[in-house]
Amino acid sequence: MKKLFAALMTTVMAVVFSASAFAAEVDMKDPYKMVTEVAQSTFAKIKANKDKMSDVNFRKDLIRTDLLPYVDTRYAGFKVMGTYVKKASAAERDAFCDAFAEYIVAAFADALALYNNQELVPPAYQTVSADATQVNTKFLIREAGKQDLELIFKLRKNSKTGEWRAFDMVSEGISMLTAKENELNPLIRERGIKAVTDLINKHNQSGSSDPIK
Repeated sequence: MKKLFAALMTTVMAVVFSASAFAAEVDMKDPYKMVTEVAQSTFAKIKANKDKMSDVNFRKDLIRTDLLPYVDTRYAGFKVMGTYVKKASAAERDAFCDAFAEYIVAAFADALALYNNQELVPPAYQTVSADATQVNTKFLIREAGKQDLELIFKLRKNSKTGEWRAFDMVSEGISMLTAKENELNPLIRERGIKAVTDLINKHNQSGSSDPIK
């Protein structure tokens, strides 16, 4: 279940992919409205297309259009690079974030295949102060006969645009972003950002959703 709902993150996680028509309607200046509207819209589309969820390309397209416009993949990519981001050129940083975003798409597409009519319980709306830069929002994933799964989405505000996007998800105390840092940062330390970018691209092309080793 943790693996399935990693897909709603969205970490986790730069390219911001082209937004769907829905994007124009989402209030990205209000973090609670944004994350709730996006999560509910995505859940509704998953439920309406249960017969298509076995198609990995359909799942990838859904993630790219319905989730990633609201994920700060560049910030997440920089977090994964850690201190090595300062040693990379602008082109190397951009290439890494592109590869990292597509890596997340593949992992989430695999996770969405596990959907089985779970219910999404959104957080109660809260007003956020104008000077706030990060907010945590807690959802519950409810399935009959099982204990609720708590998901915390971490969002940050872009200081230039004032828009909020998710950058991490925490499930039962486990941070998706931290998991990716632990997975990729040691490889960056050993091989450098360019080599790891090539490794991620090769992994993406393979179609695998397993962690990179």
